[in-house]
Amino acid sequence: MVGVEAGAPAGRILVCGDGLAARMTLAALARQLPPAMAILWARGGRQDDSDLFYGNVTGPSAYAFNLSAGVDERQVMLDSATAFSWGTRYARWGGGRGWMQSFALPFPVMDGVQFHQYLSMGGADGIDPFVAGLQAARRGVFVHPPRATGKGAVHPLSRAEYGYQFDPADYARLFDVSDRVERVAGTIASVMVAEGGIAGVAMDDGRVVTADLYVDVSGPAARLLSALSEDAAAGRRIAIAVSNLPDDDQAPLRTIRATPDGWESDTPLKGRTRRTVVGAPDSVEGAQATLGRRSRAWVGNCVAIGQAAGVVEPLTPAPMLLLERDIERLLALIPVSADRTVEAAEYNRRCAEDYDHAALFQQAFFAADGLPDGPYWQAARAEAVPEKLARKLTMFERRGVLVAYDLEPFHPEDWLILHFGLGHRPARHDPLAARADRGQVAMFLSNMAREIEQGVATLPPARVYRTQLEQYLRKAAS
Repeated sequence: MVGVEAGAPAGRILVCGDGLAARMTLAALARQLPPAMAILWARGGRQDDSDLFYGNVTGPSAYAFNLSAGVDERQVMLDSATAFSWGTRYARWGGGRGWMQSFALPFPVMDGVQFHQYLSMGGADGIDPFVAGLQAARRGVFVHPPRATGKGAVHPLSRAEYGYQFDPADYARLFDVSDRVERVAGTIASVMVAEGGIAGVAMDDGRVVTADLYVDVSGPAARLLSALSEDAAAGRRIAIAVSNLPDDDQAPLRTIRATPDGWESDTPLKGRTRRTVVGAPDSVEGAQATLGRRSRAWVGNCVAIGQAAGVVEPLTPAPMLLLERDIERLLALIPVSADRTVEAAEYNRRCAEDYDHAALFQQAFFAADGLPDGPYWQAARAEAVPEKLARKLTMFERRGVLVAYDLEPFHPEDWLILHFGLGHRPARHDPLAARADRGQVAMFLSNMAREIEQGVATLPPARVYRTQLEQYLRKAAS
């Protein structure tokens, strides 16, 4: 195989790797790139172990991403064990603390004041009664959230958001690699480098495959990017192990429990529950990875996607959020000229910000008091608290201000629920909130909580809803 002249626009793209990230990338590229662009796929060996670090939960953005890659929700429900998810429940997380980290649309703003500023004024102790998805998760019920139309009464669930609970290997099979993609037989043997870029990929049968742009989806090993740069993640190292439990309640929430050695999660799927155990390498026998990102994810003519760019602990939906963003960013920055420096610089800037801002959310979990004292916890707490995270924590606890940075993967409502879940309470509130009548505020909050409770009480169990939905989808397709 012979590529076009080196330095030309990306008319020929070689995707190298296997597993979830490879299939999601290939599906998105094949569906969205112009037909004139050739897409090749060279598999680099099984990545089942590293795929475990993508976790078992997506965010609400998965629905739109999947559609853009040619996977609709009918396929997700009928062709996989994937289940619906309102979020994650954290149990025994520091001093026995527990809360539900639910997905939600932005909370209402009243008279220019953010909703949470009124909570203590109205006698509320926390955010829980006002998060519809959270209340639905606790009852184990599910329906697709109705969307507000602007006509008539608004259903309390209309502000809820949902994601998916999945098994990485099962989820990967949903992303079919189309016939447009040229499959390169064999596996990658070595990477050829010249003048700061990749000159070709040698296969195990001796052939050399060339391209204009190389996409590295080979997992933490980053086989292509590592050939161009010795830079690697320098965070703490963790291990992960998984097993399946016989269960079929399909509860729409993942449960994470802190343990002396780390944490474990139970994720209900269709027909089984996925148990994941995470801890220090000395305490958990399983796949291992070093957390953190590379300083540059795009070097020369090679761009890294997912774990090839950075590995994130699957404590939250962050691994899948970042993988989706990497792929979307690549599509937006496919080179259109021989000079790739502008695209590479922008990709690296946005990639670094995404991974660093996701890390802020993850690190906030370890700022809680009363966490265990094993090696896993000691290593997590030993990491320096970034100035950006310190500002978020301090401003909320002092004034109830939700500090936000541009295009964060986790939104203000995610942070608000996390703050309350970790026991953070503002010492003072927005003085503008004092203009409101306390009685009216209390009545508004009481009515909102009651409407959510009454609305959620009528919903069917998630397993029943899933069964009925499958019946409907099969009948519609026949």
